[in-house]
Amino acid sequence: MAIIKKILSLLFLVVLFISAVACNKDVIKENSEEKPLKEENVVKVEEAEKLFNNYSKELYTIKDPSNPPTFDEIAEKIKVYLTEEQYNAEIANRKFQIPELVSKQINKSIEVQDVKLEEQSKNGDGKIDYLYTTTF
Repeated sequence: MAIIKKILSLLFLVVLFISAVACNKDVIKENSEEKPLKEENVVKVEEAEKLFNNYSKELYTIKDPSNPPTFDEIAEKIKVYLTEEQYNAEIANRKFQIPELVSKQINKSIEVQDVKLEEQSKNGDGKIDYLYTTTF
């Protein structure tokens, strides 16, 4: 049960990451000035949701608990979803090891069945904060 709580708290960190990169098309805050975003720089909510959903599935899905992917294999799959800074922070925190350890501990496969994002607030700088629920 404690490991599941750790997984949930780690998922919270992922939402923070998504809220940091998801912004609306009106404005962003840059050097204390609000500037309009160029259309090609806008992250659409649907794209952010798809990115987060794919990230969660890649990170937490363990098909065979007797032979789960290694830390390095998971890290390599997840690298495309993160900035270099975030990726290095996750490596340092050994976050990619959590699914492997949980799967071995409970001796069951893990599958992300659903990820729901619920918009909580829009910030003045154009970023959106989300609450998410992941069903395993």
